[in-house]
Amino acid sequence: MELTSIAIWGLVVFTLFGIFFGFALAATARRFDVPVDPRVERVRHELPSANCGACGFGGCQAYAEAVVEEEKISPALCVPGGSVTAATVAELTGKKPETVEERVAVLRCHGTTAYVKEQAEYLGVRSCTGAALIFGGPRACKNGCLGLGDCVRACPFFAMKIKCTGIVAIDREKCTGCGLCLPACPKKILELYPKQHRVELACVAREKASAVRAKCLVGCTTCQKCVQACPAQAVLWDGATIKMEHARCVAYGPACKEICVDVCPTFVLHRVGQKPLPEELAHGQLPAMNM
Repeated sequence: MELTSIAIWGLVVFTLFGIFFGFALAATARRFDVPVDPRVERVRHELPSANCGACGFGGCQAYAEAVVEEEKISPALCVPGGSVTAATVAELTGKKPETVEERVAVLRCHGTTAYVKEQAEYLGVRSCTGAALIFGGPRACKNGCLGLGDCVRACPFFAMKIKCTGIVAIDREKCTGCGLCLPACPKKILELYPKQHRVELACVAREKASAVRAKCLVGCTTCQKCVQACPAQAVLWDGATIKMEHARCVAYGPACKEICVDVCPTFVLHRVGQKPLPEELAHGQLPAMNM
């Protein structure tokens, strides 16, 4: 009987303590409550929830708060969301609509394992950054893709994968152009192109033709034929390698018929949607390098 009484009183005491602290917490929460603009939640709902940081903020919630509360923050910073999201955010925040340049990541390398020499066998951690620390990586070409997947792991949209050819493949439909893969690549061969680009440049070789040929069958020999042929002056030589000005290329229009692609002897330049290598080369029917 005595034990039962003690148990009941204990239950009563703890219940009263619970009620007291519950009211105390509620009062404290009310006292220090910070009013939240309802537009923040609406904007947050419209964002893609990727939390990729491409907007420059620490996630979608942080950007939603900033774009609502700060006048100077653009409503068009969400690259994955594109123009549709930008227009919606502008409407919700009462800001002037701005356009978003849709972008896509492009790998500036098409030297597969069939056409690039291997200098050594890498047995370390499967990381491009780690492999690059050891004499630039196991591949003879020190400017090419190592194929160990740092960019794949950095992509929050699952737009990248390592193909059986040994280099990265990018799914254009899934790629949002957030750019998170770029700093993950130690070779700096991933580049953001405007989504409406016409020509892709698939190499960053900076050596003489003989040195390139000794390492890669399909590397840029810096012959500069493409530079001389381009009527839009969109293919440039910077003294070390070939570069492209995509705005000039797109603005010039299809009148040039992508002459630069046709004059390139190593298939470094190719049209969007076109296989970077001719069928016979892609299947190894041309004389391959001596490995």
